[in-house]
Amino acid sequence: MGKLKKYIFVLFLMMSTVFILIGCGEIKLSSDTSINIDGTSDTKIKIYYDDTINKLVDNDLLSKVIDEVKDDMPDKIHFGEITKSKEGDLNTEEINISTDKVEINEVSNLSNNYFSIIEEKDKGLFTNEYKVTLKLNDSAIDIISDYINSNINNNIGLNLGNLVNRNISNLIGDVPVDLSISTPVKIVDTNSNEIVNDKTIKYYYTINDLNENNSIMIGIKVPNIQNIVIMLVIIVLIIIVAIIYYIKRRKK
Repeated sequence: MGKLKKYIFVLFLMMSTVFILIGCGEIKLSSDTSINIDGTSDTKIKIYYDDTINKLVDNDLLSKVIDEVKDDMPDKIHFGEITKSKEGDLNTEEINISTDKVEINEVSNLSNNYFSIIEEKDKGLFTNEYKVTLKLNDSAIDIISDYINSNINNNIGLNLGNLVNRNISNLIGDVPVDLSISTPVKIVDTNSNEIVNDKTIKYYYTINDLNENNSIMIGIKVPNIQNIVIMLVIIVLIIIVAIIYYIKRRKK
């Protein structure tokens, strides 16, 4: 009976907390990724939430999330300092994340436990077309459920994750997540929700949409430097040979 009371209490406490955190508050997330011409990238992640939520997280929500995931990230990914501010009625936390230079044919090496990156290459004479697809390995809702299991259940011997999975989806599934991606070259193929211009695209998701069935796909064309150099050499050689031939003909 004691274990049952503990089970009921923890379940009620957790569900009440989640309901207060999301059901009675406003929260949204956005990210802006810029891929630089030198192969590096910079991403700004920003989270907004109202004072109802802030009473529970003490303006420290994003830092807790980063602490959970950063150790599983590749060495090429670097986390900056978190800045906190207020925009209207909403509290904000913002972090800049950068990556070292990554060759486009090596982006799949950035895959980790949370997501997979698939790279396809279509080699052309003067340009190579690369199609990069990013997919989550699991749904965000399931990741949250697993987190509940590992951080609560291990301490009290309960399996709450599966029981509250549906409720979590109902409570936080509609939280908006907006993603913006900019590249230094023209984007020729994408499955984005909005094409801002030929180098910038946007995705509009909710937490429920963040799962293994949805993906971010970008196709770009980059110069085939090797073939361009070869063709330049051939062109120069043809010019030189043509001049030599012309001079020889004049001498005759």
